Amino acid sequence: MATVPITNSSKKAHLVSFQEAMAKLSRDDRFRATVYAMNTLLVQKGVYSPEEFELHFRQFAQKQLK
Repeated sequence: MATVPITNSSKKAHLVSFQEAMAKLSRDDRFRATVYAMNTLLVQKGVYSPEEFELHFRQFAQKQLK
């Protein structure tokens, strides 16, 4: 679910710039990227576990599918 942190600075050089990403991604993809980034940070910082995220995701889905 969440990605591993980038610790090697050479890997960062291969990433698209923030400005380029903002310019080229659609509104929906910018939103998805934001959710992805926030979820990754929260899991890495130990705010919640991937299992807790999945539980809440499933609970939301269940409510929506009724």
